[in-house]
Amino acid sequence: MNHRRPASVTAAPAGVPGTAHPPIWYYGPEIPIIESNGMGVFGFSLALLLLLPAYGLVTFLFPGPEVMHGVQPDHGESLTGSSFILLMLASAVFIGAFFAWIVPAPQVRAFTFDENQQMLTLTITRRGLKATEVRVPFSQIIHIRPCVLAAFDHDGYFLVAYRGAKGKVFEYPLAHGTSLENIEFHSAWLRGMLGERMCEMLNLDK
Repeated sequence: MNHRRPASVTAAPAGVPGTAHPPIWYYGPEIPIIESNGMGVFGFSLALLLLLPAYGLVTFLFPGPEVMHGVQPDHGESLTGSSFILLMLASAVFIGAFFAWIVPAPQVRAFTFDENQQMLTLTITRRGLKATEVRVPFSQIIHIRPCVLAAFDHDGYFLVAYRGAKGKVFEYPLAHGTSLENIEFHSAWLRGMLGERMCEMLNLDK
């Protein structure tokens, strides 16, 4: 899905006194960033859980029944058992990486705030699937919170939460790397339309 930035909606420079925000704020498109969504950890944990029975069986078979009678296994059996355990752990890591790759969190590639239509349009991408466009009326936005990302408070992003179909709540980060000046510039404009739903800035480093 291709978007072109209309010349009429180019944002005015931030921080200029008396500068009015344009009625449309278009951002993007961006290259999706691979972010952790917990699926890698879930896959690793699931793999370990499924491999536990095999681990118990191996620890019993490779040392052999002799261990139960006080006889120590030889070096070859111990080495074989250790190799199998390492192979099992490597398989768990691989499964975790597979989960993280194949089930990534959906990400917003581009978005548009339209003051005239009172509409937020999101272009959402997920690896391996076609980008989808979601239209969110301002009335369905629960809140928008600007978050400071850098340790030295240089830039940040917006976290938007809205209510979708069947009352399901969705939350996405928008405009990563936005300078503080532009965050304040856009926040003042959004606050005029959303009121208290436009939250104060949250410093994630404090």
